[in-house]
Amino acid sequence: MYRLRALFGVLVLAASLGGPAQADEAKDHPIGWQDWTADVFARAGREDRYIILHMAAVWCHWCHVMEDTTYRDPAVLKLIGAKFIPVRVDQDAHPELSYRYENWGWPATIMFDKDGNEIFRRQGYLPPELFAKLLVAVIEDPSALPASGLDAQARHGAHALDATTREKLDELYGAAYDALHGGFGTMHRFIHGDTVEYALMRSRPLRRQADPATYADMARRTLAGAAWLIDPVWGGMYQYSDAADWSSPHFEKLMNIQRDALRSYVLAHQITGDPAALAAGRAIARWLIERMRAPDGGFYVSQDADVDRAVTGKIFYALDDAGRRQLREPRIDRNLYARESGWAAAALAALYDVTGERDYLDAATRAVDWAIAHRRAPNGGFGHARAADDDVHLGDTLAIGEAALALHRSTGDRRWLVLALEAAHAINGGFRDGDGGFVVRQPDANAIGVLRKPVKQIDENVAAVRFLNLLNRYTADATLRAAAEHGMAWLVALARNDMVLPGALLADDELAREPAHVTIVGAKDDPEAQALHAAARRYPTRYLRIEWWDRGEGPLPNPDVDYPELPQAAAFACANGVCSLPVFTPAEVHRIVRQVEDR
Repeated sequence: MYRLRALFGVLVLAASLGGPAQADEAKDHPIGWQDWTADVFARAGREDRYIILHMAAVWCHWCHVMEDTTYRDPAVLKLIGAKFIPVRVDQDAHPELSYRYENWGWPATIMFDKDGNEIFRRQGYLPPELFAKLLVAVIEDPSALPASGLDAQARHGAHALDATTREKLDELYGAAYDALHGGFGTMHRFIHGDTVEYALMRSRPLRRQADPATYADMARRTLAGAAWLIDPVWGGMYQYSDAADWSSPHFEKLMNIQRDALRSYVLAHQITGDPAALAAGRAIARWLIERMRAPDGGFYVSQDADVDRAVTGKIFYALDDAGRRQLREPRIDRNLYARESGWAAAALAALYDVTGERDYLDAATRAVDWAIAHRRAPNGGFGHARAADDDVHLGDTLAIGEAALALHRSTGDRRWLVLALEAAHAINGGFRDGDGGFVVRQPDANAIGVLRKPVKQIDENVAAVRFLNLLNRYTADATLRAAAEHGMAWLVALARNDMVLPGALLADDELAREPAHVTIVGAKDDPEAQALHAAARRYPTRYLRIEWWDRGEGPLPNPDVDYPELPQAAAFACANGVCSLPVFTPAEVHRIVRQVEDR
């Protein structure tokens, strides 16, 4: 199970068929849902009860069905009322719990004893008769389950993949590819950012790359197939297809899917120049900006698939714009989290880099400014739903840090580099785990049982390693390099346990070499310098250090290269111990960057 999730991301497919927004809120449900707090365990101890945790999602069809049937069944209600405390959690609102139990699908059902020990875990919808039997079985035998999770322990100093492990991971990656339809695995089809990016980066014809044509075909077929999941009317990408040929979409739209798809299509366009890839990216961005952007700049979380039980996603999304507008639109989860806003901002900044269209940049900027104003915690990290230290999570802090670094690439504005650096130090100071890697969130002081053990999530650790390493290249801050190596050590340990980790291959490659470094020397209000910078940010890799040196702003943050005084704006490229001669036209920028990168 973990092997598939490592390769194909955090997308939970078990029961997420998309579904109607229910009118019943927790307070109105006959079961009497409780909030997830430490007081729940205290009450369980006082009343000698067990705890049922029902983890659901706003967009999850079978979550709603289970709440409407199983949790309203008289026999189930009687058993729960006698011996259990029922707790309902929106998994999007609680990243730590979401990542802890993502392998049990949505809905996930977990039962605890009063000491926080797990005594039951089950994936997906449970019908009333079966659920009643399970409740009786738990009452009769409340034995604790064995521990589960990602427990690989990093070795001291082992923060790089050896050649054998790299080759093994690459072989497993290739074996999972569907050469007929594109995509990876044997069942569902969807876009996972690291998986597609690995193929795209291996497709570039550089000296260190073997067989780029094979990887180019992987990327091309996968992205062409995934384009069938893009809503042709309103834009945005559906969550996944349950048919290998991409023909059977499940119509909910989740923010992590939009982020991964948008960045993948942008990078594909940068590498190949394919106009279809750019058109796909624009279609995804259209839905983000037109339907998912809050008035104050943040971005909402997801959109359900169905209008109601009669008008399912299959019916609704087959309609044209006029037909859809005659109906009620599927529910949008209008919660605002720093994580989702950061994801949208980073992806839109990437689209701005290739198009130069200010609407994308303005939307990205407003989203990060919103997060600073409404989610920045006193400790320097970013809260998920509140600007409070006790709500700061790795994913939210990382998403805003990545978005800030993307905006620095897009604009050359140093305030974004400062924000990225502050987020990086918050990550390094608040989320390190002693066994290597970074935890989703440090456990509460009052946590008990299994909840005392922090959770680590693979995609977040991959992104943290890459973010910290690239930021070290910008700033020469040695603590960030050490932090990146600390995170990589855990990924190395996972890879040695036969986990398929394309993200770890990307992170390992980047840690092993410096990025190409392109510097624009010229005033920010100089049209020639602006044109050179626009060319630089279109260069086809995310692993790139772009700086814009306006001498009026003082020295660069990491002044590791001396640039001469010139009478006009110029671009320089440096990497691998060599720097280019200056060039003065946008058409020459990619040539000099490619020369130093390919040494």
